Amino acid sequence: MANSKSTKRGGATTRRSVLKGAAAAGSSLALASIIGKPALAQTKPESIMVAGLQVPWRRVFEEEVAPDFEKQTGIRVDFEWLSLEALTTRLITQLPSKEGAIDVCWYYTGNAKTLSKDLADINGLFDEYGGREEYNLDDVFDISKHVFTLDDRLIGMPFRYATDVLHYRPDVLEEAGFGEPPRTFQEMLDTALAVTEKSGGARYGIGAYGMESTAMVRGWVPFLLSNEGHYYDYDTWEILVNKPNSVDSLQFLGDLFTKYKVVPPEATTWEWEGLTSGAQTDRFAMTSAIGAYGQQFNHPTKSKTHGRWAWTTVPGSKTPEQSRSSGGGWAMGIAETSHKKQWAFEFTKMATSTKYLKNTLKDSNCPPRNSVLKDPDIIAEYGWTDAVAEQARTSMPFPNVGDPVFLTCNNQIKPHVSRVLLGKATAQEAMDDAAAEWERTFKRVGLK
Repeated sequence: MANSKSTKRGGATTRRSVLKGAAAAGSSLALASIIGKPALAQTKPESIMVAGLQVPWRRVFEEEVAPDFEKQTGIRVDFEWLSLEALTTRLITQLPSKEGAIDVCWYYTGNAKTLSKDLADINGLFDEYGGREEYNLDDVFDISKHVFTLDDRLIGMPFRYATDVLHYRPDVLEEAGFGEPPRTFQEMLDTALAVTEKSGGARYGIGAYGMESTAMVRGWVPFLLSNEGHYYDYDTWEILVNKPNSVDSLQFLGDLFTKYKVVPPEATTWEWEGLTSGAQTDRFAMTSAIGAYGQQFNHPTKSKTHGRWAWTTVPGSKTPEQSRSSGGGWAMGIAETSHKKQWAFEFTKMATSTKYLKNTLKDSNCPPRNSVLKDPDIIAEYGWTDAVAEQARTSMPFPNVGDPVFLTCNNQIKPHVSRVLLGKATAQEAMDDAAAEWERTFKRVGLK
């Protein structure tokens, strides 16, 4: 399959290695404190399969959790790493299969509704296999549990909290005459113009995702929400994306690219990694992006701008109090069709525990656990975690829990947003076209 990477850890599991793993599991306080006793009594499989996203923050799960899990249980963990689009397709087609090829899957708020019927209830698994108290589910952000709860079923164990914050360079802003980061859209524009002019084209005021992609639409969302816009009304299904607040927010972003030219020209080719590269090579001074990206922006060896970044909440439209960002992220779910459900659950508990999630910070993950982000040592080391915690106070679920058309609508809007960023259409023209397409989608699925 394109854009995939499959890995296996270790060789064939022998009876001796299984017994050795079982003994290690029984003697390990770290594992025993998470794995429930009913599960320890179960017959062990040779391996479990995890399907996940091909991103840098997979490293801890593959290089630390999997070897530890195998060492202590004798069960090998195999991984299939895929692009976002390929992963979504794989899960939609394979999770319902009775073959049980996938045991654990990564998924995000955008496809949670689509996959929910094929994912096991986490609370039911705790009841059956134990470990609830030791795992401490109360430590997980409420909003993270909320966005993965459908029909009163918690269908995943959250391990990544995604909300956008403002990443900015205090040294560059000060050179341009600004002692504080922007708190409103107008202040952001004024600062960006001054920075761009000051550098003479060597550096631009703002970094943004410009390539037609999920990242591009995601980059618009903090502007959309901070201007009190939205895709649609979840109660009436009235389309709001072509209403003034939504349109104005997209036009503002488009103007940053085309009218004011405060975004690097090459940003039209940037997706997730492009923005990171731009930050590391000193191509811009500010960007609204996922908070955990601060780790890569500020990487001690990869970034020439290391040590120069700071973080705060995203600007509001006209007042700082309007600052809003999306609250969502990623979870690990257990396939209902898995023939190894109890051990898939034990691996997932281990992978999403405080011990291992704390290590994922190094690879730009943002764990939705208070015990991680509020750890004084973490705050001192990483810097951006404070801004994420502050932004989370006003974050909004996006998409809303149980949105049945988000994936479709989010894909349909990509070319329309792209036209605005490329200067090929006004935001009103583009969003009117998107709204017309969504109307047809709503009718097709029976929402109207």
